[in-house]
Amino acid sequence: MDFRNVIRKNNIRTRLVVLSYIVLMLVIGLLADTATHPDERMDFTSNLIAFATLQQLPVATFIILGLTFLGLLYIHFFGHKLMLAGMNAKEITQEGASTPEERQLFNILEELSLSATLRYVPRLYILDTDEPNAFAAGWNSRNALVGVTRGLLQTLNRQEVQAVMAHEVGHIIHGDSKLTLYVGILANVILTVTNVFAQVFIRSAGRSRNSSANKAQTILLLMNIVLPIITKVLYFYLSRTREYMADAAAVDLTSDNQAMISALKKISGDHQKHDYDDESTGQAYRQAAYIFNKGDSVFSTHPSIENRIAALEGRKQF
Repeated sequence: MDFRNVIRKNNIRTRLVVLSYIVLMLVIGLLADTATHPDERMDFTSNLIAFATLQQLPVATFIILGLTFLGLLYIHFFGHKLMLAGMNAKEITQEGASTPEERQLFNILEELSLSATLRYVPRLYILDTDEPNAFAAGWNSRNALVGVTRGLLQTLNRQEVQAVMAHEVGHIIHGDSKLTLYVGILANVILTVTNVFAQVFIRSAGRSRNSSANKAQTILLLMNIVLPIITKVLYFYLSRTREYMADAAAVDLTSDNQAMISALKKISGDHQKHDYDDESTGQAYRQAAYIFNKGDSVFSTHPSIENRIAALEGRKQF
């Protein structure tokens, strides 16, 4: 199986998902403008076109874009710090590694970083929890990090740990942390704006005498109902796509799909025996970043272990 081709295909899918979010956001902005200050001489479609082509000033659209920009700015500088919030994590450095296990772990990450031509080594953390899991965050030398749990180190052998860490380095190579955080901001802006306008229109129902405004208000009210489902489905699809890409990157970096397959089987088997839902590593905002998460549906952040193994073995195309 050509794992680099898997990465290329999933990158195209990712761009389509992000484009879908941007189109939704712009449509909502134009509808909000038409609903709040339409040109009464124009019909509904003409108003939308006038706002889209800047013949009329799209105030609501500009406000939405401004809020999105501020959110993206915050995530760009501080988003990676969310991954370690509330966790008992120990940073491992080349000089500070105090045990053979810690030195080996740092050496693995260093080797993978060289193989990936990152030109830097992400910060490394060991999380003090029995749950076998790992995650990555960040996208450059200032904020990239990889975290692995004590449980993972106790469950897997060296080759399997290397495969898991290669998966996480793959997330850093592809900028997945930045992408999912950015998409999360887009989704939240979309849902917040539609909800705010829906509440305003519900309270002022029937007051507008303009047919264009009434049509725009009706569409926004309907979108307030369906968009929570649509944005979640898109977000989870994106997350599952990036997991396949990270698996492919792990194979590309290690030239070994069997270690990744074995690691996934062991991690999945351990989660079937134990309930880690109440552990600190089960917090909702980190679940999408972990190498393993339960579930397999349109509302799952990860593909099933069976599908991931099938892809790694070349029995299933993604």
